[in-house]
This record gives sequence, structure tokens and C-alpha cells, in this order.
Amino acid sequence: RAVGYRQGWGYRDGAHGLDEAIVRGVHATRQLAKRQLTWLRSERDAVWIDPTGPGGATRVEGLVAGFLGR
Repeated sequence: RAVGYRQGWGYRDGAHGLDEAIVRGVHATRQLAKRQLTWLRSERDAVWIDPTGPGGATRVEGLVAGFLGR
């Protein structure tokens, strides 16, 4: 299952227009993002990194290397 797939088929089958399919796809994407954030917040060992912050890539590299035992 993919986000937007069902909405695209609804448009293709004539259940609704393209504009409605886009609105429904955006809504489904937001719902998925909300569920993912809820799940991630419940993870005790999750590490939050700002990918645009200074040293973000270096921090990710260090965490991955540590996880892999390097």
C-alpha cells in the first residue's frame, strides 16, 4: 500500500476529479506523517537529529558507525 495510490485509482475510475484526488492524497499523506511521528515519539532509543543543522551529517555517520560496531 502506498499513500496516494487509492486516491489515484479513484480519479482513474471516475469516482472524483483530479483536484479532489490531490486533496485526498495530501490528507492521506498528513495522516500517515502524524501516525509516524506518534510512533517515533514512543520509541525510547530514538535519536532526533536536525538534518539541516550544523554537523548533522557527521552525527548521523557517527551513530551509524557506532551501530555497525566500527
